[in-house]
Amino acid sequence: MKGKEVVFQNVKSQEGFTLRNQERELHDFEESDIEFYLDDMFITPGQFVVLTAPVAQDKIRFVQSTVHRNGELEVELGVEEEGTQLYYKICSEEECCQIFLDFYHNAFSPVLKEYKPVEFL
Repeated sequence: MKGKEVVFQNVKSQEGFTLRNQERELHDFEESDIEFYLDDMFITPGQFVVLTAPVAQDKIRFVQSTVHRNGELEVELGVEEEGTQLYYKICSEEECCQIFLDFYHNAFSPVLKEYKPVEFL
């Protein structure tokens, strides 16, 4: 059975960036904290990292990532339009880090053709 794309509610505007994983959420952090969270995700099964911007940047409201059981590293984009839709791609650790850091520095310009809609069963 094929999955279905889902549209989520848009995230409300916030004061600054938010960085979170399954254990904690930070509102006051630096680039090194993002790198630490990602490094932890790369080596610890079941981890995820989400970086949310105060407002959408070129329609991208957040980036999130996890490592699947098969070892594939997935990065997802929360694309805001009339609701938020998730798009994903499989990438390397280096590319994942660069996506997060570029997003944090408001320099992320994704090629959306490289991403596929996330489907839910």
